[in-house]
Amino acid sequence: MKLEHFGMAEPGDCRVVFSAAAEELEAAVQAEKAAPDAPQDEDDLLTAAVNRAILEGFSPLFAQLMKENDLQPVTDPDFELLAVNRAEGFRAGAQFFCLPPLELGEYTGFTQPIQPRPIRELTIELEINRRHGDEDRAADAEGKRALRAKVTQDIYAQRCQQARAVAEQALIAQLGTHVTGPLPKQLVAGNYFAEQRQFNLSLQANGINFDQFLKVRGQTVEEFRTWLHTQAERKLRSWLGLLLVAEAEDLQPTETEVTAALTDWNEKLDGERTFPANDARKVRQRLMRAKATAFVLEHSTLTPPPAEPVVQELPQK
Repeated sequence: MKLEHFGMAEPGDCRVVFSAAAEELEAAVQAEKAAPDAPQDEDDLLTAAVNRAILEGFSPLFAQLMKENDLQPVTDPDFELLAVNRAEGFRAGAQFFCLPPLELGEYTGFTQPIQPRPIRELTIELEINRRHGDEDRAADAEGKRALRAKVTQDIYAQRCQQARAVAEQALIAQLGTHVTGPLPKQLVAGNYFAEQRQFNLSLQANGINFDQFLKVRGQTVEEFRTWLHTQAERKLRSWLGLLLVAEAEDLQPTETEVTAALTDWNEKLDGERTFPANDARKVRQRLMRAKATAFVLEHSTLTPPPAEPVVQELPQK
């Protein structure tokens, strides 16, 4: 496989054109023919062969680009077939985003409160009926009070745990305001649309109508989009900023850690496997971000929740 062109549409937006000879394509075609459930249609076979050739042959080019151009890719390459002829081979393009030249400001000393949600009296009653019904029915007045106090504290402990996770995410998000410099426009746009999809799925899962949501928030559609765009870019800057923190504090994973993560691949954390150089990149950066997250949290403050929960009483009939 041969590299024909490498450039950037803007800092961080990488574009590549590469080609494969007819021999490479033919080897991939034969491998596809020998595979289980091989495509029978000639066009489908050729498409599958091109995909196989790219995934098997692009890795050395990708590693070469990273080394020679001092690149730190942060997304998977997106491939586009430009031309293919079984007798001549194929040409293809790839786009991926790498870490742009950003400035990292403060990344320690943040403060974020842990704020558990209030507990409704109804929630306590339902939990008692679900898990402690027999105990409640057999208890006297003092026993019932003690049981309710215990169940309330158990629920509050769970809410505090959940609130801590939310607070940690919010604290790390503060990092985004301290990561400055231009971001690739297409990276920002893609991240915004991903946040929008996630938001829509969340509304559907909770059975909430978008118009109702806007009414509760007191926002217009345009105000909401502006808010979501700001949130999405802040998250993106935080995500990139963690890599900068890892570099600043030399929080690199060991080769043993990287090898273990590659061996025990976690699709939920790292997505689908692609090709060796990119898979190693994804795992390494995920471990870097985890170490950087732990560092920022360790050098910041999570304000503890109140000692006692807020219980919302049932409305009087």
